[in-house]
Amino acid sequence: MKLQPGATGFDPPPGVPAGLRAFTAVCHQAARAIDATITGVTPAGVTPTFHTFDIADDQHHIAVLRHTTVPFIAFARPHANGDVMVRFVDHPGLAAALTNLTDAQALTTQQLRAPLAQVDLSALSPHEHDQITYWKPTTVGELLFNFWD
Repeated sequence: MKLQPGATGFDPPPGVPAGLRAFTAVCHQAARAIDATITGVTPAGVTPTFHTFDIADDQHHIAVLRHTTVPFIAFARPHANGDVMVRFVDHPGLAAALTNLTDAQALTTQQLRAPLAQVDLSALSPHEHDQITYWKPTTVGELLFNFWD
């Protein structure tokens, strides 16, 4: 896997970041496709580097994470306010529904848990490399879906 510039949330390339409104509409459609509803939306800010969409059905509650700079989606257990640990999970049904509606790639827990040593970081800026050195993420998921400031 080769990570694109802006993957850390720092030094995003020029262009339009992932729009909250547009992806909210996509999440509503995907939730309906799996008989679920959106129960909350938390926009990205300075930190975290991703928008969060809480989706629930009768049996499950899951958070959809959409990176603001690079076209990646991840799924996690919902986290409490102030919690900076992201516990990634897989949700193949929701992943299929979302990827049918958007060009973003849904990452699996296996991809998110991959060590950074197995990832090509050459496209990242020197500033991003400085942030990696400072924050010391060890996995792809820690680098992409972070609360660094």
